[in-house]
Amino acid sequence: MKLYVLRHGETEGNITGIMQGNMETELNETGILQAKEVSAFFQDKKIDLAIVSPRNRTKLTAELAVPNVPKIYDQRLRSRDHGEFEGLRKDEIDSYEYWNYKINKKYQKAESIEDLFQRVGSLLKEIKETYPDKTILFVTHSGICRVIYYNFHKIPEDGNLLEYQSKNCSVDEYDY
Repeated sequence: MKLYVLRHGETEGNITGIMQGNMETELNETGILQAKEVSAFFQDKKIDLAIVSPRNRTKLTAELAVPNVPKIYDQRLRSRDHGEFEGLRKDEIDSYEYWNYKINKKYQKAESIEDLFQRVGSLLKEIKETYPDKTILFVTHSGICRVIYYNFHKIPEDGNLLEYQSKNCSVDEYDY
């Protein structure tokens, strides 16, 4: 099975460094252009199905990037629930602690790393069982791209997951 993972196009929150999480935000002009441009990458790929986070920014990215591919929306691809941190700038929190697999801090409202890995892992397991010979595209958010990356690569000894960074409309490719 082939899996492509596409991060959504740029939003104003991406520019300002806001932790958007599950806020409904829209692609800006650059984000729309990015999604249209990444469609060239997928033009010669046979994508059987796009599984998309149910947020406006991911839905529009999917429509522009792979307009003729069937799409389903799955809550497991929604962004990490930032809870009490949603709407804050990333420089207002301890990102090392927040994105550290070994620390796995439990917050009052925000989703823990372990819970996030379990949520995404359940989807990865399901698609492998359901679509073993297909090519699947996930359209999702930066934190989910990070979790998927570390499902296919070794988690660093110190647990720090910040080494992997995705850019808006970047594509990762995995043989699963």
